[in-house]
Amino acid sequence: MKLLTCLFMLIGFGILSAEPAFEAKVYRQGTAREELLFYHHNQRVVEGEMEIRRHFYLLPDSTVANIDEVVLESGEFSRSKAQFLQVDQIGEVIRRGERMILRYSEDSNTKEREMDYPPDLLVGPLFNEHIIKHWSKLIEGEKLYFKLPAADVQRVATFTFRRVEKSDYEEPGNIVFRLDVASIFLKLFVKSSYFVYDETDKLLQSIHGASILPTRQDGKWQKTTDVDIYYSYPER
Repeated sequence: MKLLTCLFMLIGFGILSAEPAFEAKVYRQGTAREELLFYHHNQRVVEGEMEIRRHFYLLPDSTVANIDEVVLESGEFSRSKAQFLQVDQIGEVIRRGERMILRYSEDSNTKEREMDYPPDLLVGPLFNEHIIKHWSKLIEGEKLYFKLPAADVQRVATFTFRRVEKSDYEEPGNIVFRLDVASIFLKLFVKSSYFVYDETDKLLQSIHGASILPTRQDGKWQKTTDVDIYYSYPER
């Protein structure tokens, strides 16, 4: 389902503290950490009033496969771009005041749509800050609603993020949250994803579920991949 292209391309708003530097490994789900798909790390660059945050996904041979980028100007979201270099696909969100453009390119073909800019829109390297901003409410069991962009189908969809108890990923000292699409119809196509955070320092420990990362399996490209992602923080 192409709507999955909005997963993990999440946007936050306002002046938020940068997420800490991380290193992660991305495995194909169900392989018990045997099939390594990508190395994953982040980068933050500040140039005057402009701040650029990037998430990189590297193949095991260190070739860059995917880049998820967001640009802030004076602390406000300006634009985002998700590049999937192996399959020549690019999804973009470009803000123009109270409006925005969703643009999608694949194999030199481009389409775009202009629409209202939802105040609760989210994309990529700013996701964790948005979660921490609402941490107290989430811990109390409140459900967080936001919209995620799907540039390839030229639309946005509403998702929910909520604490869950007694999941397969629960461990002492961790808190598990579940990301779900809000639409009952889309639930038939978009599976839940689980985010595990450290209860004390609020750092993301792992993600389990559907991703937009394209990979080859059985000789064919898969537009989405179920993954297990495990994070570490060298500077902590």
